[in-house]
Amino acid sequence: MYAERIRMLRLRAGLSQQELGRQLGVSAVAVGKWERGQTQPDIRSLTRMADIFGTTIDDLCDHTVSQSVPESSNVAVMTRAFRQLTPEEQEKYIAVGRALFAHAFGDAEESL
Repeated sequence: MYAERIRMLRLRAGLSQQELGRQLGVSAVAVGKWERGQTQPDIRSLTRMADIFGTTIDDLCDHTVSQSVPESSNVAVMTRAFRQLTPEEQEKYIAVGRALFAHAFGDAEESL
């Protein structure tokens, strides 16, 4: 359940409800209600929490999809690393990925 997941990630990050609330621009009471499942955070708060905890919104909400990517997989590691980059660095990362893909598969990228 998302409430338990938020609490677990907050504690793992060593944050109090008040500290997390301050980072999110909400009260400690709001954080407490999320952790008890009384209310749900809005998308802005979810996005910011995912950034703070270095995870995804799906993971934060404990949403699993069949054939989900394991947390330790290369894709998960790359996703977390990508989110830490500046927008300029992200653009460079994407450009390098496209160049590598084009080199490895020729014009196959055109069909994507």
